[in-house]
Amino acid sequence: MIKSAIFEPNLLSMYPKSILLLIITFLCTLTVSAQYTEKINTNRPGTSQGAFSVGNNVLQLEGGFGFGKEKHKLLNTKTNVFKFDYSVRYGLLIEQLELRLNGTFRADGVKQTIGGNEEKIKRSNFEVNTIGAKYLIYDPYKKPKKDSTNYDELKSWKERYKFKWKSLIPAVSAYVGANFVSKDNPFTAPNDDTFSPKIVLMTQNNWTTSLNGNWVLVTNLIVDKVTTDDPIIGWIITSTHTINEKWAAFGEYQGQKSDFYSDNILRLGGAYLYNKDLQLDANIAFNFKDTPSIFTFSFGASYRFDWHTKDEIIEQPGLEGGIKEGEKEENEDEGEKEEDEQDGLDELEEGEEIENDSLKLRKTPFVNDFEDDGFRDAIESDLDQRRTEERLERERIENEKIAKKEGKKFRKEEARRLKREAKEARKAEKAEIQAEKEKQKMINDIDAELDKMEKEQGVDQELQDIDKELQELEKMEKDLDSDNQEKEEKKKEQKEEEDVDAEYEKYQKEQEKTKKAEEKRRRKEEKKRQKEEKKRKKEEQKRKSKEEKDNKTDDSDLDKELEKIDQ
Repeated sequence: MIKSAIFEPNLLSMYPKSILLLIITFLCTLTVSAQYTEKINTNRPGTSQGAFSVGNNVLQLEGGFGFGKEKHKLLNTKTNVFKFDYSVRYGLLIEQLELRLNGTFRADGVKQTIGGNEEKIKRSNFEVNTIGAKYLIYDPYKKPKKDSTNYDELKSWKERYKFKWKSLIPAVSAYVGANFVSKDNPFTAPNDDTFSPKIVLMTQNNWTTSLNGNWVLVTNLIVDKVTTDDPIIGWIITSTHTINEKWAAFGEYQGQKSDFYSDNILRLGGAYLYNKDLQLDANIAFNFKDTPSIFTFSFGASYRFDWHTKDEIIEQPGLEGGIKEGEKEENEDEGEKEEDEQDGLDELEEGEEIENDSLKLRKTPFVNDFEDDGFRDAIESDLDQRRTEERLERERIENEKIAKKEGKKFRKEEARRLKREAKEARKAEKAEIQAEKEKQKMINDIDAELDKMEKEQGVDQELQDIDKELQELEKMEKDLDSDNQEKEEKKKEQKEEEDVDAEYEKYQKEQEKTKKAEEKRRRKEEKKRQKEEKKRKKEEQKRKSKEEKDNKTDDSDLDKELEKIDQ
């Protein structure tokens, strides 16, 4: 168990108002600058906190739903997970201060197999509930040094976009909050305190490249529940890349170490900027172990209520006067008043309060670091260039719209023209067909009249004689065709008879050839059999001679033994 002498005796015995007053007093002793963005600045879809706040008088709501599965190999459980996470952020009093309320509600359906039985358990509660304040301690993107303008960078594209080692210095913020946990919570450690502190140190790097877009690297170092029996040490590293003006992708690695639960989780996803105040997002999360294994899909949105009126200027010590709004100049001679006020500023000592009612001073005491004319000229030139580019882009888009509209109109007129021409072509074709029919009718009428005239003149008899002659010729051709057909049939029959004789001779030759092959095979087998028989007889004779020799050897040995016995 880790005990802290800082948190136990002090925080637990102080009232919430005293704690908040102490935090604000501590943060207000630091002099840094902050950043308000025209577009929404959200922590989603990851779980890390960026270094920058939402801005003074800005209320931002962030939330999402998550669905997933968990499997525990040792406990033999399968869990269906539903999560709803939320965050309420508000910029209070000054640009770099933010109040934050965040939490996660979780509902699980657990299936546990014990032997042959399956048990179902449902549980739900708030997994996290934290309220606290974040303060931007250091911002490297603000307050450039006097006479620090790099004129080579303003002139050279290479100098402007080359890598700068200074960009590795991150913005730094700190978060101090308190956890509120209900008793008998299934998602926290047993006997966990209902109230425990949480401290987060956040860093953020913003890199802009000409080819690969914008990159953001956020790191969080978390010390949580240090006054309880199960303190938590955590870390989160998030990298975000803007693909274009609307889409962004991110990857995140989160680690956590404690006696109650330790894990390493990887998240991947993206976000879509619907407008400057609304962002939609989605991500997946998974880990690399099986006690339990985690896979979750989440989607959500972030929306802000932007009541931010103007950027506050964080002054250096001794220059707290600044500009007062709502008052008008009483002196009509502006040139003389500006000279008098400038002389008065030169005579002021360090730490003396400045009364300044003019809005048209050439130089003001709290922005002397920015009063380099070259720097202002470069800014104005850059603004003019941007305005020109935006104007040209608007003109290009407008011209594209006009061209698209004209193209659509032209295509429509062209379609109408083609339709009209097709209609006229069909009408002309019908007229041509009708004219052809009338022409054919006229020809038929003329032929009929000629036939009538020929009959009257006796030409029909000649035509009949010609028809008879043609019929006789056709009859003669038919007779010739029948004679030729008979001749061809006879030739065909003779050819078929010749083919049958040839086939029969071929069959006899094949039979003789087969017979000779069979005779040759029989002779070969007979020779082989005779050879095997001779070989067998030879082996049998050899075996008999060997047996006789062995018998003779045995008899001689027996005689020798008998002789020895007789001796």
